[in-house]
Formats: sequence, C-alpha cells, structure tokens
Amino acid sequence: MKDGFVFHWPVLLVFLAALIYFEVMRRLDRYWANRTPLSDEERLWNHARNQGISEHEVFKRAAATWTRNPEIADEDFKAYLKLGVLPHYVRDYLRKLKTL
Repeated sequence: MKDGFVFHWPVLLVFLAALIYFEVMRRLDRYWANRTPLSDEERLWNHARNQGISEHEVFKRAAATWTRNPEIADEDFKAYLKLGVLPHYVRDYLRKLKTL
C-alpha cells in the first residue's frame, strides 16, 4: 500500500545546511576578493575588458599620456607578450586610473 509523500525532517535540515554552507562560502569569497589587490597585469586585463578594448590599445593610450610614439608602444607590447614585463608608463597609467 502506498502512503504517499512522507515528510522527513532530516532531509530538510540537510538541504538548509547546504544552502547555508554555499551562502557562507560565497560571502567569504567576496570578502577575500575585495581584500586582495589586483596585480598590474590583472588590472591591465580588467581595464581592457571593462572598456571593451584590447590590451594593445591600453598600451597605446598609456603611451599617449606620456607623449611617447605609438611605435614605442608597439615594441613594448611585443616585449610584454614575450617577457611579461609591463613598461613603467603603462603601470603609471593603470595606477592613475585606479585613483580616479
């Protein structure tokens, strides 16, 4: 004989515990993400994505603020891709954006 749906309290407690666990983990992740600063490379990537432009365009804009030639920005971007080192004028540009 079928009794139909039988409600069990332990099942509800397990479900609520799982919801609480995921909410606590989400809040902790957000807390730690706000406490750890972005590196210059992450800031470069983040700024480019927020503006809808490429990292190369960020290099060109940074070079323009330092009155450097676009050719220098091109060469520095190629070096960045090979070596992963940001030039000083790009770091300065990104840090000034952070303060705005």
